[in-house]
Amino acid sequence: MVHEIIQAQCPNCSPHEPVPHDILKEKPDILIKCTLCDTIRPYYSDKKKKTNIRVVVSAGDSSTKSTIVQESDEIISVDDEFIVESGPEGDASFVLVTSIESGDKRVESARADEINTLWTRHTDTVTTKISITRGWQTESIEMEVPGEREFTIGELLSSGPDRFVIKKIKVRDGKFLKRNRESVMAKYIKRIFADTTERMEWLRDYKNTGKKRQSKPYSGGPVIKPRGPSTWTLKRKEGN
Repeated sequence: MVHEIIQAQCPNCSPHEPVPHDILKEKPDILIKCTLCDTIRPYYSDKKKKTNIRVVVSAGDSSTKSTIVQESDEIISVDDEFIVESGPEGDASFVLVTSIESGDKRVESARADEINTLWTRHTDTVTTKISITRGWQTESIEMEVPGEREFTIGELLSSGPDRFVIKKIKVRDGKFLKRNRESVMAKYIKRIFADTTERMEWLRDYKNTGKKRQSKPYSGGPVIKPRGPSTWTLKRKEGN
């Protein structure tokens, strides 16, 4: 008994254009018959199964939960980026996958239907941490910037009265950028290391003359002291 008619390509008489087919059987597999040449064959729908994935979206110190719908056989990996609706208003924003929970372990990639939770973070606007060194003293500041904003080794930045130059960038996969003009977008940055222009002048003078420039009196806080030509240790100055 014919149940309905669908449009499908016929490998015998119309391999490129869909033509009417009668559905002869629906279960367990669909069987169709071409109305033009009577060819009978199984029919496999192009529709793919969908699956719901739980998503945790982090933004600074807070996080929200959401759900996305993906094709079941799609492979999702760490560092993939997509749009998700989150927050009380359901605003759509770009997020970056930072971790994937599949079963009872964390993995680098997995099929959508094998994922329990995706851990992500907002990339529309990100908080970039910057360690600034002046003399032997270092301090940390934070800058709110668009996730697509690029930072470059050797770039001159400013914060209030301070002007400082980027010397090194640690990215989230653990690597460091050190070469002049190397750049990376803020959403991939773990921390930026910079020297004030005053410190750079101090180091340049010391290199050229061997004489230390008179530095400003130290007011407390963490101190970085050199140990050897390329090893640095973070210390805290003790009170008198």
